[in-house]
Amino acid sequence: MLTTEDKKSFFLVFFALFLMMLGNGIIIPVFPYYVKSMGASAFQLGLLLTVYALCQFIFAPIWGRYSDKVGRKPLLMLGITGYAVSFILYGLAHAIWLLFVARIAGGILSAAVMPTAMAYIGDVTTEEKRGSGMGLMGASMGLGMVMGPALGGILSGISFSFPFFFAAGLAILNVLTIFILLKESLTPEKRMQQQVDVADESGLSSILGELRTPLVQFFIMLFLASVAHSMNEATYALFMQNKIGMGAKEAGWAFMVAGIVMVILQGVLVGKMINRLGEKKTIVIGLSAMAVGLALLLYSFNIITAIIFLAVFCCGMGLIRPATSSAVSKGAVNQGRSLGAMQGFDSLGRVVGPAFGGFLLDLNWSYAYIGAVIMAILAVISFKAYDRIHSKAAGC
Repeated sequence: MLTTEDKKSFFLVFFALFLMMLGNGIIIPVFPYYVKSMGASAFQLGLLLTVYALCQFIFAPIWGRYSDKVGRKPLLMLGITGYAVSFILYGLAHAIWLLFVARIAGGILSAAVMPTAMAYIGDVTTEEKRGSGMGLMGASMGLGMVMGPALGGILSGISFSFPFFFAAGLAILNVLTIFILLKESLTPEKRMQQQVDVADESGLSSILGELRTPLVQFFIMLFLASVAHSMNEATYALFMQNKIGMGAKEAGWAFMVAGIVMVILQGVLVGKMINRLGEKKTIVIGLSAMAVGLALLLYSFNIITAIIFLAVFCCGMGLIRPATSSAVSKGAVNQGRSLGAMQGFDSLGRVVGPAFGGFLLDLNWSYAYIGAVIMAILAVISFKAYDRIHSKAAGC
């Protein structure tokens, strides 16, 4: 049972994640066109997304492990400050190389947010409520995605750079809210125990250590799903612009509808599904919906179908992430370390996906989505194969 103080902190974290994703959502429909206005190719756009994810892959496990030592609140503030810095640099950029500087700075610092936020939720919830907590966390982020893209499309009418400065203002407000109102969830006693458990591990060794646990099943699956997800994220606007003439405003509406789907699914249904079916079955259902949605996007013939098929895809992602976070949190000895490693594998997928998707898009407009479908199918196969192999090993 949550105390009144825990409930307050619980919802403050949700509010912080909402503001974070509102800022991210504002720039999602604008970023591809902003980069293209500087003369970049689809492959260069993919590289911009890749370098950001590479920084997160390296630093998410480090920040997650560090939050086990110093607490969650300082790392949340650090990560959201990273968003503010990167958004300001985006708005000031006048050349592609400056965008790369902004992506690297943002990737390093913002990597602290997700593993720390998930660990915070893990600190203040019981195992029975963990799935619902992770689902509500996803819903708060989805709510930001409902409002952000449409707002970004409108703000882009002022200038392509204005949405980035607006998003930076939201990030600064977010940091101040956390500093003033949010209490620390990791008590000094728990912090001392975490230091004993992970004192001698580097960021890399903590990742390698997690690979020797049963959680590796979730890490591999999430990596492949993240490749597919980021291939779609990096190429959706440009693919639909070529296929049906979709512009920045229409892309903003598409992502808004996708956000509504995520809010409903994660805020209402995912916790119940996890409690009834378990994390693994929920993940398989999500991966299947994801693959179907990606395949359908190839056959979009107008704005309505492009939005509907994107929503099907987002249904899958809306199940996968909270179910995976819940499973890893429950199976972890040190939540910050394990959730940081999970976020690292998620980021590794986003290292590979955007550049690979951009490369395939430059070859042929359909290749990126064919490749994404294959990745989603491989995620299902690898996830199920792990269970079968270990079931046979246990029976021997």
